[in-house]
Amino acid sequence: MSASSFDYRMIDPISGPIDPKKQGTLRHWGSHPYFTRRAWNVVQEYIKRFSQVGDAVLDPFGGSGVTAVEALVLKRKAIYSDINPMAGFICRNIAVSPVNIDDFRSAFDDIARNCQEKIEEVYRMSPEEAADLEIPYWYPQGVRLPKNADAESVENLFTKRQLFSLSLILNQIELITDPIIKDLMRFTFSATLNKTNLTFSSTRGRIESRGNSGIMHRYRYWIPPQTIDLNVWEQFEQKFKGTAKFKIETNTVIGDFYQENFSIFDFSATDLTGISSESVDYIYTDPPYGQHIAYLDLSTMWNAWLGFEVSDNARELEAIEGGDLKKSKETYINLLSNSIREMFRVLKFDRWMSIVFAHKDPAYWDAIVKSAQEAGFEYVNSSVQHSTTPSLHKKKNPLTVLSGELVLNFRKVNNPKTIAISKVGIDILQIIKEVAEMTIVKSSGASTEDIYNALIPKLLENGLLTQVKKQIDDITPLLKEEFNFSELDHLWRIRTNTKIGCFMVLRYLVWFDRVA
Repeated sequence: MSASSFDYRMIDPISGPIDPKKQGTLRHWGSHPYFTRRAWNVVQEYIKRFSQVGDAVLDPFGGSGVTAVEALVLKRKAIYSDINPMAGFICRNIAVSPVNIDDFRSAFDDIARNCQEKIEEVYRMSPEEAADLEIPYWYPQGVRLPKNADAESVENLFTKRQLFSLSLILNQIELITDPIIKDLMRFTFSATLNKTNLTFSSTRGRIESRGNSGIMHRYRYWIPPQTIDLNVWEQFEQKFKGTAKFKIETNTVIGDFYQENFSIFDFSATDLTGISSESVDYIYTDPPYGQHIAYLDLSTMWNAWLGFEVSDNARELEAIEGGDLKKSKETYINLLSNSIREMFRVLKFDRWMSIVFAHKDPAYWDAIVKSAQEAGFEYVNSSVQHSTTPSLHKKKNPLTVLSGELVLNFRKVNNPKTIAISKVGIDILQIIKEVAEMTIVKSSGASTEDIYNALIPKLLENGLLTQVKKQIDDITPLLKEEFNFSELDHLWRIRTNTKIGCFMVLRYLVWFDRVA
């Protein structure tokens, strides 16, 4: 469709999953650790479908900036906001371009001359010698970690070798005068922290340096029984090489377009006051999923080393459930609802909003759709989006933890249609069993998320979510009553000697006969 004929009202929304290709770019994959990073190519497909070149694309829960960066790549104006200063720092440094790579390499050479040999010497020391090291320069002290951490303060996450080496490198970085190069080197330093702290553990069967921090895969400051003290200089040098490579990439795919087409804010999504009403052409966002991840709590180590302060007000406005503030489900839903109202305000009429979400409790889905409709949005459809990298939590709890998501698509129109409320008296449990059986039969086995992904849109589009949330908040006990679950492939199946069609009504049996 040409720009002159682009009609937002005639857009056919995405209705099926897109094969994620997370490792297809250097700018996101491996550039800097962050939580729940979306696949760049999936985000691109949504931006291309719902906007055109020159449009303004907003992500008010910006995270590491995949939406903003890919908007720039596609020559859209990017508007980014996130309450977490570490997240904004990551996004800005991935997006900034063009960067003088020669100057970046020269700055690294200066750091190497002043730090490399000193750090190598420290790593030749015995553990007893290293324990007596004096830390030469500033490092964060007295910054308390979340209550569920295995250490009390940030400095307790590091060995003396690590503190010596990191403080030495950071001190040299602070001497850089070019603000862009300095920030990019701080970005490299920050990325190095992920493997140079006591929460790091190696991946079984791989070389020692291949692994991740407990912060990223267990979502808490977990220190393993056997800790690993990787050479800080080697890790910093490796991260520098990776950063230089992806900046060459962003110099090419973004270039000068960044200069006047990127806006970054640290607003809470509940108050986007700095963004004008009806100024945004498309919103693609991935809000926190309830209790899944406490972003500000988990970013404590990075924010402390980078010198970023997180205010009490920011913590109050973070849209999560639980965390150190022990926010209730109702508080989380209210914060999410306020965010949706703000998204409605800043979006132009006839434009679209896509919300990525995953949760096994129907109450959350109900809250999103109700909040969107109360704000003035019209619900259009939901699209399944699979994940290729399930978390450790998912691997340990395949029965109950969801790893895929749904993308809910809404429009801002003058006379929005609302989802009709189904008649009272419908047997919700029967519908759940019906959808589960149909999903299992269709693919000769279905995961928990497959069933949820089939169930949520059906309940949502028939106005049944409110009724479901009153009766049930987890369908897995119901599934256990009627179907078999295999621990080998984590799929539900019809029980042996059970006739297919116990729950599917006639129209689904007819449909199945047609597609079988």
